[in-house]
Amino acid sequence: MSSLVIRIILLTVVVQIGCVANRVTCSLDGLYEHATALEVGVMMALFAFVPALFAIRVGQWVDRVGPRKPVLCGICIMILAVLFPIVFDVKTYGLWPLYAACMTNGLGFIFVQLTNQQTVGHLSNAKTRTNNFAFLAMGYSTANLTAPVASGYLIDHLGFQSAYYLSLASVVIGLAAFVFFIRSKLPQTLNNAKKREHHSSFDLFRIPHVRNVLIASSFMSMAWDLQSFMIPVYGTEIGLSASQVGWILGVFAMATFFVRLFMPIIARHLSEWQTITAAFGFGTLSYVLFPIFENFYALCVVAFLLGLALGSSQPNVMSLIHTESPPGRTGEALGLRTMLINLCHTTLPLLFGAAGNLVGAGAVFYVVATLMGGVTVFTSRCEKKSVSRNHSEPQDSDGQTEDKAPGDS
Repeated sequence: MSSLVIRIILLTVVVQIGCVANRVTCSLDGLYEHATALEVGVMMALFAFVPALFAIRVGQWVDRVGPRKPVLCGICIMILAVLFPIVFDVKTYGLWPLYAACMTNGLGFIFVQLTNQQTVGHLSNAKTRTNNFAFLAMGYSTANLTAPVASGYLIDHLGFQSAYYLSLASVVIGLAAFVFFIRSKLPQTLNNAKKREHHSSFDLFRIPHVRNVLIASSFMSMAWDLQSFMIPVYGTEIGLSASQVGWILGVFAMATFFVRLFMPIIARHLSEWQTITAAFGFGTLSYVLFPIFENFYALCVVAFLLGLALGSSQPNVMSLIHTESPPGRTGEALGLRTMLINLCHTTLPLLFGAAGNLVGAGAVFYVVATLMGGVTVFTSRCEKKSVSRNHSEPQDSDGQTEDKAPGDS
């Protein structure tokens, strides 16, 4: 792994800590000020929905101008987001600073996330791409584990403003690190291919290899949303304490980190599609097992199995998007994927909640397990139809891979 890729991953971790800490603090601050569950739900929906509206445009901009401007723009937007609840105290101004913070926080991070994902792929070659994406995904896991804990500790001992300052400090450190240690080393552009005319971003769905990856990614997002939303519901339904539910979710997060740590070894034995198929298979098994058990320790084991399955998928999906996308449209494909995922984050919790009220949490697990079983069959056939360039990418004079679309000469 090159030193620049390591710096990009560390930058992503630092900036995401600020992002996640701000999101968690906003939700808790709202609840502390007697906001309703619906009002807090709107905050979280804004965090996902607004980036969904702009994800494709951001990806296209990254394709057009390279990585330097989008990352700088994204970090500056995130600083603005953190400043809203600091400058406009919720006790005085009500909930609108929290709404503004969530909306701009999600928008700013999407600039950083999409750009860094594409840059890591561009700086990797056929042999290192999946491994590098695995380490990037480990960075996401690290931030998602540390930010809520740090925020909660600060809120309990020093108050909400201290948690907001943690977010601000993290993002400002990210800005300084980017300006002084990363920006000048980034490539001017991420696309070596000549610009080709295209129309709607949804035309990417017409390319079978890209469409297959986007479908798999969307269903994996569905599986991820189910565990984060329905495990607390199911745990409460069977009488688990809040701390026990928290431990089950924590075991899931630890498993995602664990499997990504060993992804370089897995990648030597399994292709991307084989790993994704295994992820759906073990995910199906996990969701079948969840409603069977009510014992806390058994549920922790099932959550760990589910974390291994879902955690292994993201690095391989990212690698496939980079290798299967047409030249000059990788960022656009990443933006389309992000849009689909954020739409899932916005709508699926509402659907899962309604379904849970009607048929019970256990039945929802079985329904999703059935869907994932069907997707397992689908992904098992994708590799046979895929024209992956993982083992045939020509290299340019700098040793970087030159991406070609399937079928291009």
